[in-house]
Parts: sequence; C-alpha cells; structure tokens
Amino acid sequence: MKFVFLLIFLSINAHAEKSNLNDVVNKIKSDKSYTILSTQCPTEFFPESGVLYKNHIDYCSTNLNSCLKLCNDGDANYCLSLANYTQGKTEGEYYSEALFSKSCKLGQVSACTNRASGLIKYNGDSSLTCAVKTFELSCSKNDAWGCTMYGAYLAQGKGVERDFDKALKVLEVGCQNGIQDPACQNAQNISNQIKAVLSKSE
Repeated sequence: MKFVFLLIFLSINAHAEKSNLNDVVNKIKSDKSYTILSTQCPTEFFPESGVLYKNHIDYCSTNLNSCLKLCNDGDANYCLSLANYTQGKTEGEYYSEALFSKSCKLGQVSACTNRASGLIKYNGDSSLTCAVKTFELSCSKNDAWGCTMYGAYLAQGKGVERDFDKALKVLEVGCQNGIQDPACQNAQNISNQIKAVLSKSE
C-alpha cells in the first residue's frame, strides 16, 4: 500500500513540475526582453561589477515560478540557478540560454561565461569573436571558468591571436579555487599541453 502511494505521489510531483516548467517557459517565451538579450553578445551588457554567487538551485527546482519572479525582479543568482536547473529539461536550450543572458546583465559574471559557451555550442564559429571576448572580460573579473576558456582559445589561436605566454598566465587564474575545481583541472590539462609544445620547439 505504501509503495502504491509513493508511486502516486511521485507521479503527481512529476506532473506538477512539468506543468510549472511549461508555465515558466511560456512566460520567458512571451517576454520580449529575453528575446532581445538572446540576440546580443554578452559584451554588449557585460556588468561593470559582479555580484557574489549564491546557489538557489534547490529552491528553484521546487519553486519555478517564484524563482522566475525573483529573477525578473533583478536577482542575478535566481536567474542563474533557474538557468542551470532548466538545462536539458526543455525542448531546445533557448530558455536556459536566455536566463544566462539575463543573469549576466544583472551582474553574475559566471553566467556571462556560460552564455558565451552556449553561443559556441549552438552557433559554432560564427560566434567565436563574441564568445572569446566575453571569456576575456569574465577572466578580467577573476571568473575561473572564464579564464580557463580564454586560455584555451589563446592556446588554439581561435577567435583571438595565439599567445602561449598569455594563455599560461590566465590559466593560472583558472585554478584560483583549487585543484578540485573542474575549471582548474581543465586549465592544468591545457597548460600541460602548451608546455609540451613549447619544450619541443626549444
């Protein structure tokens, strides 16, 4: 009996979540400000000063509409948490990408980095110049992933002139949060590849 009740409870919760997610998606879709943001490069509205990161994903997972309202009221961290939560849960990634843009504009620098990554993922090389410039700006604000991504493109010479020395410097910033941070692990891997290339050319 308890097992049957649990299945019914989970089914109701899943239906409620889908209904609330659809509601949030429709609100974002009908809001022209998100449409405009999604067509712009993050460099056009990159924040002069960043806001301290706070994780609200658990809250947003059960309070989707409230989370969107707090985002629309100007809290960058609720925008970012909702963006992270909705990734992979909607048809297409427009909604999470739009929320990353909103969070970026409101001052969450890591959201700018996420949006730049999304531009490359969904638009390819046509977005490289915009994305790499965004990574550079994110890195200048000490965003670990921003520096790791910027270092990677400096090393490749894609979207920016190749510069191994500069890449090694910014990749060090990618490790500011310690080796356990995936941004640092990727930064170290890239740094090792650069050093291997440099040692062969000596």
